[in-house]
Amino acid sequence: MVEGARWAVRGRLSEAGADSAARGSATLRDVAALAGVSVSTVSNVARGRGNVREETRRRVQDAIDELGYRPNLAARRLRSGRSHVLGLALPSVTVPYFREFADSVLREAQGHGMSVRITQTHGDVRRERGVCDDPYLRHVDGILLVPVALGQADMRALTVTKPLVVATASFTAGRVDSFDTDRFEAARTVVAHLAAGGRRRIAALAPGEAQPAESDERYLGYVAGLRDAGLPVSRRRVVSTETVTFAAGADAVRTLVGRAPDTDAVFALGDALALGALRGLRDAGRTVPGDVAVVGFGDVAQAAYCAPTLTTVDPGREEMAHRAVSLLAERAQARTTGAVLPEPGHHTVGFRLVERESSAVASE
Repeated sequence: MVEGARWAVRGRLSEAGADSAARGSATLRDVAALAGVSVSTVSNVARGRGNVREETRRRVQDAIDELGYRPNLAARRLRSGRSHVLGLALPSVTVPYFREFADSVLREAQGHGMSVRITQTHGDVRRERGVCDDPYLRHVDGILLVPVALGQADMRALTVTKPLVVATASFTAGRVDSFDTDRFEAARTVVAHLAAGGRRRIAALAPGEAQPAESDERYLGYVAGLRDAGLPVSRRRVVSTETVTFAAGADAVRTLVGRAPDTDAVFALGDALALGALRGLRDAGRTVPGDVAVVGFGDVAQAAYCAPTLTTVDPGREEMAHRAVSLLAERAQARTTGAVLPEPGHHTVGFRLVERESSAVASE
């Protein structure tokens, strides 16, 4: 009976034309008949959901591929009252960490049967504050915002018109969900690592137009780490950068060498700054880690392949993307079903120091 249904599907599509399947004429029922499973099983496989045996999943995927099945998104939206699209607002896809975070979000959203619409805020506080009113994100089910300019006061004044999750920032206003690692402790861990390696004149490259933002937990953790180690906190060893780019890191470390030439370690509050610092130190005739140790923050892919490889903090990017997208999907679903979910709150993900060549103890 099942085999007969399969031949019937192939015959119908063949009569419709050789290219019809590729144009999307196959239906969910066609896939189910060809795979010998129920329509609900096909739906679960197509959306990446449900407890489906691996052998069954492969059979359904083979049928989807053979028939060229494509979901009818318009019908799906009408049935669910949702667009099944998430918005992702981040500063810039040219910054390695944000680019890799976007990749993680895209993969997580796909697992929930959702697509992602990305917009860049370029660190403009007005664009970050008005993200829910952005026409480009008008029809999304929810928004994942990665801010760099918003403060606590901005969050209290924010108009929230749809599910909103803030990532890589700690806000406790109770209006939105937020995810971040413990940046303060991560920075203290970096300084402790450098001090344990014999470094005593530890500098910081920190985002900030004139000086590091006092609300930046990484900078505050850097200061606390110096005090823990009994080391002086010197403003000469703190260089601010307007952007988080390779060029900014190279320029900042050149300024640092001119201002505090005896510096023996650099903590860059962003991997792009750290990678640029490696080049800047080389141009200044300093060896890494012989003369100066370097540690970054973000654990981007390039950190494992530069020369020397870069010690950095993994702030739990994958976990953050997974939990943030899952929560957004739940809150979007709850808006249509009326399900009651916990009040918004702050969520912390773990971090780890990834030790590589750039912070190794210098040989005598």
